[in-house]
Amino acid sequence: MSLSQTQLERYRRDGYILLSGLISNDIAAAAEAALWDCMQASPDDAGSWPDSDYAKGHDRPEINACYTDDYLQAAAQLCGDRTDRLNAPSGTLAINIFPSAGPWQKPKPHIDHAIKEHGHKTFPRPFRIATMTFLNDVAEHGGGTAVWPASQAHIEALAHSDEERYEYMWALNQELHQAELGEPSVLTPSQGDVLFYHYLCAHAGSANISPRPRLALNYKW
Repeated sequence: MSLSQTQLERYRRDGYILLSGLISNDIAAAAEAALWDCMQASPDDAGSWPDSDYAKGHDRPEINACYTDDYLQAAAQLCGDRTDRLNAPSGTLAINIFPSAGPWQKPKPHIDHAIKEHGHKTFPRPFRIATMTFLNDVAEHGGGTAVWPASQAHIEALAHSDEERYEYMWALNQELHQAELGEPSVLTPSQGDVLFYHYLCAHAGSANISPRPRLALNYKW
């Protein structure tokens, strides 16, 4: 499945794109069931859910099956690599947001790979593209990812304004307030939707005050 020129241009403009149809319903449902099994919890028994948000790597084949040929081809097109597709991962990070008490508040933006101890430099890019794969439907204020449209252009301009000061991603991340990011868009994806985002796209997880957990996978190439 090749992306259209309109989709590619939207990604270049906004720094992210949410796509449907890269994963079949059966694959997404099997991955969701496998992830519940990994957590040793039941979607219908809130008493079995973790007490806090959940971030853990998994290599179950049912989960890895989400990275279909269409998914990998889309990722390659969006990150501009001269290849038909990227390699499928052997494991991925589950990031699940469980319900919490309100009120819901707008999250603060960040960029990835910005942990000081990891020492990731801003240029050249530390990764080519990042993805969030949603394994269940996400309700409003249900833990959807917040993204700041076109933030990658403003953040890149900030980084180039003083390349010595912003040599490292952690330093750039600390001063995102210097860039004019505007207001975020909080996504409400459906099961099987995939969010692709640029390495300088400002984004954030958001609070989940809905009755249901939000299950998602994060992977970067």
